[in-house]
Amino acid sequence: MLVFQLQQWHANTGTINFIGSVSDTTCDFIGEQNGAQTTTIDLGTETVANVNAGSTSIVDFSLVGKKADGTACTVEAGKSVDISWIPASGTWDSSGLQNTGTATNTAIKLMDKDSKAFSALRTTVNYLAADVTNGALPFKGQLVKTGAAATAGTVISAVKFAVAYK
Repeated sequence: MLVFQLQQWHANTGTINFIGSVSDTTCDFIGEQNGAQTTTIDLGTETVANVNAGSTSIVDFSLVGKKADGTACTVEAGKSVDISWIPASGTWDSSGLQNTGTATNTAIKLMDKDSKAFSALRTTVNYLAADVTNGALPFKGQLVKTGAAATAGTVISAVKFAVAYK
């Protein structure tokens, strides 16, 4: 007796994102806040009143590039570097990086050296040699509200970055 078993396959779709670059300069990058290397930028604790009033602190941080020998990556005169930001949790909303924590109506406003915000329409910034000090590419972050009144809770978001020397 011959028995056949039918297998049922379910269709599914998804997205795979690829990032990379072609460069004359190869560096490893890590976040830096207040002189300490970190993968977590601390925006501090803000009161609900400050968030709702739009008076939260702006926090400076950098992406710092180091070569394999530990020396700082530099941008040569006449060259530049592009930094692109891609949300790793949530998405961009109208105020910034969507919060995936428990505080409601909050986001993280990610900004370049000139305080210009990143968004779904602006994910990349270009830095020239004069903008980079000891391999550090300066950025800013700020906890902001997203329309309706913010409520107390955690604020959590993650973002990926890609660096391309040109």
